[in-house]
Amino acid sequence: MSELDELRQRAILSSLAGFPFLLVMGIAWLVGGVLSYLVPSSFAPWIYPCLGGAAMPIAITLERRLGYCPAPDPDPLLPLTLQLLFVQIVAFPAILLVWDSAPHFTPVAFAAIVGAHFLPFQWVYRTRTYLVLGIAVAAGPFVLAVMVGAAVLHYTGFFVGSSLLVGSLFVLAHARATWRASGMAPLPAAR
Repeated sequence: MSELDELRQRAILSSLAGFPFLLVMGIAWLVGGVLSYLVPSSFAPWIYPCLGGAAMPIAITLERRLGYCPAPDPDPLLPLTLQLLFVQIVAFPAILLVWDSAPHFTPVAFAAIVGAHFLPFQWVYRTRTYLVLGIAVAAGPFVLAVMVGAAVLHYTGFFVGSSLLVGSLFVLAHARATWRASGMAPLPAAR
């Protein structure tokens, strides 16, 4: 196994291939879908990015507690993964443009950015789950928008949240299989 392959394997094992992030963010999107019915319509488009920001520390904490092994210190893949995560911030002006012209489509634009940022994680974590998630999360809300119009403001949260939760199960299974194949130790009982 090359040094790069070892780093990628360690990334899978230390983060459970991103399971904590998909789990926590999936729940946040579902909560956003529910809250979008309860808050004023002028604020509803902003629920999703606000909940994502609030959920980030929870996801980071879970990742550190649930990983099968500690992340390398220093982690050579950390700059790459941080850049992949922060691409969403760079794309934020697109969300503002959509909000200014059609606020109910703002979650659709946000979902497209979230979906697109998943694509490189298929390489980092060695699983096509991120390819499927990237396409589904980016394109699914657009299809919903065509089908339901302005109601997509609410449905996007349910669609993206459900997609992330299903994806979290697949990446967790991938992390478990990687752990077993590594021969490092028996699978921890709590997992």
